[in-house]
Amino acid sequence: MYPGNPNLILRRTPAGLWCGLLAGCLLLGGCHSGPTTEELFQQGRAAIDEQDWSLVRATKNQLKEMEDAEIETQYLEAVLYLNVLNYRASLDRIMEISGDGRIREDCMLMASQIFLATGDNSNAMRTLVEMLVEYPDNVDAHRLLAAKYYDFGSLQLTMQHCTRVSELDPDDPRPDRLMGLISKDFDKNELAVTHYLESLKRAPGDPQFTQVTEIRLELGEVYIRLRNYAAALASLAQIADTLDDQMQVAAARAFESECYVALGEFEKARLQIDKTLQVDPQHEHGLEINGTLAMQTGDPQQALKILQQAAKLHPGNDRILFKLSNVHRQLGQTSQAQTVLEQHEHIKQLKIQYIEQNVRAAQAPGDAEIRFELGQIAQQLFDTEAAVSWYRAALALNPEHTQAQAALAELLPTRPR
Repeated sequence: MYPGNPNLILRRTPAGLWCGLLAGCLLLGGCHSGPTTEELFQQGRAAIDEQDWSLVRATKNQLKEMEDAEIETQYLEAVLYLNVLNYRASLDRIMEISGDGRIREDCMLMASQIFLATGDNSNAMRTLVEMLVEYPDNVDAHRLLAAKYYDFGSLQLTMQHCTRVSELDPDDPRPDRLMGLISKDFDKNELAVTHYLESLKRAPGDPQFTQVTEIRLELGEVYIRLRNYAAALASLAQIADTLDDQMQVAAARAFESECYVALGEFEKARLQIDKTLQVDPQHEHGLEINGTLAMQTGDPQQALKILQQAAKLHPGNDRILFKLSNVHRQLGQTSQAQTVLEQHEHIKQLKIQYIEQNVRAAQAPGDAEIRFELGQIAQQLFDTEAAVSWYRAALALNPEHTQAQAALAELLPTRPR
């Protein structure tokens, strides 16, 4: 996800406008000879919006010389310390001044960001939940909670907070992008399409959003599941062969080939699958569709060769195993067909367990043991990346979980935990 930059969360009057107002006031008859505490404070907050740290520092120094400006001074100091990652000094000041109603919302958000940055997930989550009781429409709090719940595998809560972010910030493409991915992973394909299309609609207005290609790939996959091959091809066609990320290009061409196989357009399928395998000869989906194409065009021996290679490279892919079993059966190799089918059933059962455990994790956002068990299942499915993610989630909830520590050390023996 996308935790908000702590230096960009305070939206006030632009610094230039405040400076202009102050200067103008000094030129008008009847005005006081200098800015008030509140005027300086607003100038400092506006400078934070502009990330003009020299002005923030200068304003803080002015306030420090004034009587009855301790809260305002400490607030600007807290922000300045946070900007240079001096979390202890920033948090000390936040705790002193967080009762002031003018700044309480901002203080709570900064405190939660400090807790997250220092690995104190418990206090971070508690602060964010409490914050939303007082300020239910704070979009940054919803963003941070969505990010952490996603990290913990609490997908139902992730969806809830993403929905609220989408409502509060209708220009942000990120929450619907994530909700589309979650919906896709749980085979809620129509819902995934709705979220993906909403994200794509918002994307042109956000130049910092860089996940349009990923969305088009995932949208193409979902359309294939829905057997809407024309829509899938339309989405995938927007991923050009000239794209810098050739692995995304390979994935797009593999999905296109799957569409053409389903439509019986085998020559077009062959053209696209060749493009995939030129980029990556071991491409998982590419090899699967290449084997399928050989089966569909009446060449079981070639299909056997391709699918055996694919199963060796990607032993956790139950679709490849199922197709390999069918090829063995076509060739009269009954014993081999049964052996591979049993492997297929084993992987399929593990995937069912994985889904069930995901549901349990969503219902128990603070349970480290469930996340450790998900890591174990992911390992059995040969998905090292997912296993690492789940073990880290378990340790985020319980840093003393020795089994998760050992499992992570085994998977990443040369990297710090």
